[in-house]
Amino acid sequence: MKQRPAVVVEDDELFPEAYPNMLVVPITHDEAIAHQAFAEPIPPTPENGVDTTCWALAHHVTSVSLRRIKPTESRVTAAQLTSIRERITLAIGMN
Repeated sequence: MKQRPAVVVEDDELFPEAYPNMLVVPITHDEAIAHQAFAEPIPPTPENGVDTTCWALAHHVTSVSLRRIKPTESRVTAAQLTSIRERITLAIGMN
């Protein structure tokens, strides 16, 4: 399986430590699939390591096995993470 970039959106206290999965949203460079209401734009910064604007697709939130997750030094800001989580609640009708 191909590995894809993603943002971890799970709250550390949501699942027990032994739970084998993590909640993430995928990242894309394809603006055509970045629905305006559900995709958080991530412009390039030294902290996130992207070279062009990409989008975190909150409407594609998914659970991924911990065995597939490879941590990186890249980070989104706290404000971006909050916005992504808000977009997830919008996408699933929880607002």
